Amino acid sequence: MIRRNAITGLMATVSFATLSAAAFAQDTAAPATAPVDDSVVVVTAQKREQKLQDVPVAITVASGKQLERLQVNSIADLQRIAPALEMQQASGQSVGGGGQVRGIGTQSFQSGATGSVAVVIDQVSQGNINTPDLFDVARIEVLKGPQGTLFGLTTSAGVINIVTNKPELGRFSGRVRAELSDFGTMGSEYGQQVVQGLVNIPLGETAALRVSASRNDRQGVNRNALTGKLDDHRTDSARARLLWQVNDRLTLNLIGEYAKVDDDGLDFFTIQKVANNAQSGQIGAVLAACGITAGDGNRDYCSNTGIHNNFETKAVSAQVDYEFDNLTFTSITSSRKQDVGPNNLNIFRLDDYHPELQIGDQYGKEDLFTQEFRIASPTGAALEYTVGAFYSNYKSSRTPQRFSVIVPGPIGPFRPVDNLGSAIDIEDESYAVFGQATWRVSDKLRLIAGARLNHETLSVDYVDMGSQSQHVVPVFVPNFHLTYVADTPVITRKSAEKSIDNVSVKLGAQYTFDSANMGYVTVSRGYKGPQIAQGAASDPTPPTIIRPELPTAFEAGIKSTLMGGRVFTDLNAFYIDMKDYQGQVCVAVSTGGLNCTPTNIPQVISKGVEASISGRVVDGLNVNAGVIYNSATYPDGFIGGDGSNIGGTQLALAPKWKLNIGGEYSHTLNSALDGFISFDATFKSKIRYDAASSPDVFYHAHWITGGRIGIRSVSSNWTLSLYGRNLGNEHEPVLRIRNFPDGSTGSIGQMLSPQSFRQVGISLDARF
Repeated sequence: MIRRNAITGLMATVSFATLSAAAFAQDTAAPATAPVDDSVVVVTAQKREQKLQDVPVAITVASGKQLERLQVNSIADLQRIAPALEMQQASGQSVGGGGQVRGIGTQSFQSGATGSVAVVIDQVSQGNINTPDLFDVARIEVLKGPQGTLFGLTTSAGVINIVTNKPELGRFSGRVRAELSDFGTMGSEYGQQVVQGLVNIPLGETAALRVSASRNDRQGVNRNALTGKLDDHRTDSARARLLWQVNDRLTLNLIGEYAKVDDDGLDFFTIQKVANNAQSGQIGAVLAACGITAGDGNRDYCSNTGIHNNFETKAVSAQVDYEFDNLTFTSITSSRKQDVGPNNLNIFRLDDYHPELQIGDQYGKEDLFTQEFRIASPTGAALEYTVGAFYSNYKSSRTPQRFSVIVPGPIGPFRPVDNLGSAIDIEDESYAVFGQATWRVSDKLRLIAGARLNHETLSVDYVDMGSQSQHVVPVFVPNFHLTYVADTPVITRKSAEKSIDNVSVKLGAQYTFDSANMGYVTVSRGYKGPQIAQGAASDPTPPTIIRPELPTAFEAGIKSTLMGGRVFTDLNAFYIDMKDYQGQVCVAVSTGGLNCTPTNIPQVISKGVEASISGRVVDGLNVNAGVIYNSATYPDGFIGGDGSNIGGTQLALAPKWKLNIGGEYSHTLNSALDGFISFDATFKSKIRYDAASSPDVFYHAHWITGGRIGIRSVSSNWTLSLYGRNLGNEHEPVLRIRNFPDGSTGSIGQMLSPQSFRQVGISLDARF
């Protein structure tokens, strides 16, 4: 009751503050400005500003308005904007996670295994350090297929290119935005309160500062059935951007970012199915005693011990652009640091099943430094080119995490398992030079060529702290008795290092049929570097280094504009031959760990076709829609984790069909108000979650729908709406794993997320 009252009070307070700001905005509305041609979409997919229609790359673009309409507040939400994109990043996951583009991508929980889909924010790669929340975003571009020529190492499947709003010169402005929901209110299955704000401050005529911040509080989705309490999650984020146009040629952009995640609980595994055997019967009895029913929507666990997840991220970047007469020089320097811990994790979360398990805290650090230099010709020249050099250094360290099992003994409790854990230090350093050029052979024909030469060195230093496991020992002197003797820890240290030189290339041609139609064909050879395969903290097996993955991608597409340029269409076909694909095998082990290990799959083929349409189809109605057919398969004869032959079948985490559709219709109600209604829907065909043939690791074909209805001022200074996400309460999981929770039961564990449950709330927005 206290929690409900506190949240209700927060909702009322934020509503009052937002509406007050709206009133202020109405009183001090800025003079009307000339209308903007919103039919022209500008992207930076080729490291220069270009119209979407002119770029020979398959891209899905979501504007800031579209992101807000869909309540996109995290990286995990992005799968609702692009049919080719799937995201499996768990909320609060500091490193790893990942996405799939066209069925290709590495899902990882480890700091030593980066994804195949790069996340780039304001031209800075985020590497393996995750971005908790999205706010104050101008647009997001999802680039499909290998993008290694211009974007580098971790782009073998694609790029998520995020562009935040830059400061505005000569204008003071601000904004307050909130999305508020409460568990149990209007059918909402969890509570969430997102409050965001920004202020833009002019600093004379040539400089401006933009400061934005976000607080994201969430109650659920997991719930401890023992206490009835929903897990609590809090993320605080802030960004400051300084723009200084020093003179007509020199521009300076400085960005500082901060984020802190504090989770009491975690979106982690619960029991989806209890197998019909004796050991699983014990799990079923524990669940029943705690009032838990296994199933697709089971969010409950039963534990006296909490799970804590904490990390703090700090980042700075500096971009310098200098315009010479016939070229632009750009320098981008960035540093991104993350402190992790204290974190602890109990995979069982069923006290009466394994009450003896004890897990210690773990700490870690991540450090990523990058430097890029570029020289670019003017856009529109007969020979457009971008050439540059890039340096990256990533360091990761993890402290040992202790795993102990305490059981009753003849003379008191003792520890038959007492693994002191292992420490691991990883460094990944790379150097590259790159270039890409477009030659205008004629007014209609352009030829494209690019290459990237990369040298990478990956090293790992592993220290196993040994064991202090206790054993029962009889003693005969001076008389017979029993005692406990602990192992003497034996510290083992092992190191590994691998250096690789690689060349990525891109060749293509584009042809402009007329002012409304352009076609292109490209072939690209990408690269994703070697990865560290490390076991769970309780696994004493030293880490190994697995081979790079090497995609060769063929793509052909047609881009068109219709209805006087108001509507944009894109049709593309693709074929990707991936050598040494970096997949992942996850196994729940009896000591309480989740052992997820990257592994090479000799060859994966992904092929298919994708179509999209977006724009203002009639006055007042904007629509975004896309569909993909994607056959992404294991090689012939491939043996899955359960020993079955799954060769030729669909990859894990890759639906064969996916459809996204959304739109908004607005209508003037009177001289002061506009009304609007928006909708969105996603269809996915059957999804496999593990490299196995068991039907238990699949989730059925399904729809997820959402929408929003509200009013706004005709000047858009304020907006008030009611929104719903996943209105059908479809429990699509993030992951599923066999033999959960201890590797031998045959039961199924699943990880659910906010995207797995219905949310209904109110949204408020005010600008001044």
